[in-house]
Amino acid sequence: MKMTKLKAFAAVAALTAGAAEARELRFTISPPEPSPWGQATKAFAENVAELSGGELTVNVFYANQLGSEQQTVRQIARGRLDMGLMSNTATSLLVPEFALLAVPYVFDSLDQADCVADQHLLDTYAEPFEAAGVRALEWVEVGHQIVFSKEAVDSIDALDNMKVRVAPTQTDTIFFEATGANAIPLGVNEVPSSLKTGSVTAATVPAVYGMAIGLPEIAPEITISNHVHQVGAILISDRTWETLSDEEKGWVSEASAVFKTLRQSVRGAESALVDKAASMEGVTVHRPDLGAWRTLAQENHQRIVDAIGGDADTAWEELQAAKKSCAG
Repeated sequence: MKMTKLKAFAAVAALTAGAAEARELRFTISPPEPSPWGQATKAFAENVAELSGGELTVNVFYANQLGSEQQTVRQIARGRLDMGLMSNTATSLLVPEFALLAVPYVFDSLDQADCVADQHLLDTYAEPFEAAGVRALEWVEVGHQIVFSKEAVDSIDALDNMKVRVAPTQTDTIFFEATGANAIPLGVNEVPSSLKTGSVTAATVPAVYGMAIGLPEIAPEITISNHVHQVGAILISDRTWETLSDEEKGWVSEASAVFKTLRQSVRGAESALVDKAASMEGVTVHRPDLGAWRTLAQENHQRIVDAIGGDADTAWEELQAAKKSCAG
C-alpha cells in the first residue's frame, strides 16, 4: 500500500513538473472562433501543441477579449502580448506603409495581389516591421471590403452626404471623403452599435466579417464594391520571439503555415455568404458598375500616399514595381 502511494505521488509530481515547464503564448484575434480566421487560429494552436509535444501551447483569446485590435497590436509591439492575427488596419498602426496594400483598387486582379503578397511583401516590409518591434510570421487573407448600409448604394453617387463608417486609416477615409460621404473612422468592433444608434448609416467592412457579425440584419442594403482587398498579418512580438529557443521558433513557424489556407476559405465564404444574404427577406445585394469607383480611387492614389507619409513614397514605388513583375 505504501509503495502504491509513493508511485502515485511520483507520477503526480512528474506531471506537475512537466506542466510547470510548458510555456504558453497568448494570442489575440478580433473575429469569433467559428469564423474562418478563428478556425485557422484554433488549428494553429493545435499544431503548436502537437509539434511541441505540449511543451509550447497557444492560448487564444477570440472576439476582442483582450481589447480592440488598435489596443492589442500596440501591446504586441511592446511585448505585453505575445502574438495575434491583425487586419491591415491594425498592422498599419505599427507600420503606416503597410496601409498601401489597402489603397482602394490598388491591384488589377486577385492573381496580381496574391503574387505581390507571396513574392514581394517580405522584401518591402521586413525592416519596417523589425523597427516596430514585431515580425510577420505569415500573411493573412482578410478579404474584400464591401458596404453595408440602411439606404441603397447602387452607385458611387449615392454615397454623397451619407454618414459612412470607415476604417481608421488614411486609405479608407480619403477615398470615401472623395465620394462626398461623411467619413467617420471607427474601430470594427464599434460598427454594429453605430449602425443601430444611427451615428452612421453605412459601414465599409470585410465581407465575411460583416456577415459573421450579423450586419445584414442591421444594414440590409449590401453593395459589392470590393474596393479594398485586405491583407493582414500574423504578428509576434520581437521580445517574445527572442526568448524562444530555435526549436520553439521552428514549431511556431511551421504551425503558422495553416494560415495560408485562409486565402481559399475566405474567398469561398465571401461568395457563399453574399449569395445567402441575397436570399434573405428584406436584404438587397447591389452589384454596381465599378468603373467610376476605380477612376475616383486612382485619381486619389497619390493623395493617399502623401497622407500616409514616412517612407510611403518608396514603398509605393516598390509596390508598383512588384505589380509590374507580377503582371507578367
